[in-house]
Amino acid sequence: MKPKQAHSSKFKTITCFLPVGRAQGVLESLRKEKGVASAYASHARGSGLSTRRDGARPEYTECEMITALVPAEQADEVFRFVFFAAGIDHPHAGMVIMMNSPHAEMLELPGDIPDET
Repeated sequence: MKPKQAHSSKFKTITCFLPVGRAQGVLESLRKEKGVASAYASHARGSGLSTRRDGARPEYTECEMITALVPAEQADEVFRFVFFAAGIDHPHAGMVIMMNSPHAEMLELPGDIPDET
């Protein structure tokens, strides 16, 4: 049985970089308060030119990332929600970006699938 496509045809991807330990709470709020089920959290590590001190090796920074695929008509609302839920309105607290996802398709499972419990 093939999953059926959801009604909206345009989507945006929202990606949020935030300090370690915050992603799970934001992800749960995103699912409960905005109904976004197509979101997940992951872990990342990296460095930049600003982390180099006096020519020494760069310092690596760890962070968590939340990535969500949302219908375009809901994207601005979800972006704003993530911005404040993740605390990005405070200095040095992370970053959130949004981009088009022209080839994305949201799928929903048929309602007559039995539970696997």
